[in-house]
Amino acid sequence: MSSRLLDGLRQLKDASFHPGIDASLFTKFEGDQGIVFPKEHRTALQESNGLEVYAGYVRLFGLHTTESIDAAIWNQPDCWKFAWERKCSEYWSFGETAWGDQYAYALESLRGGMAYQVYLLDALSMTPQVVASSFAEFLEKELARSAEDPFDAMMKQARQKLGPLEVSSHLVYVPSVLLGGPEDINHVQKMNARSAMICNGDIATQLDAGPTDKAVKGVQTYEDEFHRMRLRLAWA
Repeated sequence: MSSRLLDGLRQLKDASFHPGIDASLFTKFEGDQGIVFPKEHRTALQESNGLEVYAGYVRLFGLHTTESIDAAIWNQPDCWKFAWERKCSEYWSFGETAWGDQYAYALESLRGGMAYQVYLLDALSMTPQVVASSFAEFLEKELARSAEDPFDAMMKQARQKLGPLEVSSHLVYVPSVLLGGPEDINHVQKMNARSAMICNGDIATQLDAGPTDKAVKGVQTYEDEFHRMRLRLAWA
């Protein structure tokens, strides 16, 4: 299934493929982490260790790679998930959209080696939604579909405005729609992917914990002790 589908994607001029991962490296990673990936996922990464389609606006992560997003690093808590507290701690991300919506497995399923449903975690809330019953279905109904004609109309406008998107970048609204910013293409910018995930988490968690009788009057940027850009909301 995955081989036929990846062969079809190779015909697209705006899809980026990479050398496949060595099977022994994949096996070692699974053993070290105590997890088991679906067979189709393993096969896909052996064909291309990471994959970007629709000019970089939809991504399948690689593993132990510098050519695409490295899922081993991306899923470390101190990369960006810390900013979301525990909202996404039970999921393992293996792909994403340009907005930072995460395609993920429940860690419980990887540890149990069964029921590999694919979730989409919303970039602004990390709310999970099942989008496929398996990795094979994800490839066919989500990745292949998005590679040719994404569901997201704003993503199409962003590509027309900004051109191809490098894997180190995400799309963000400035100001954030979480703070009342308009969903307008004129307010869409590129931002470092990790920083965007952290900033979204800072805003979302502070809004959840903030006072219900006050409004946000401003946003302050600061650098934490690990030299990561962070956001602090100021309340009226």
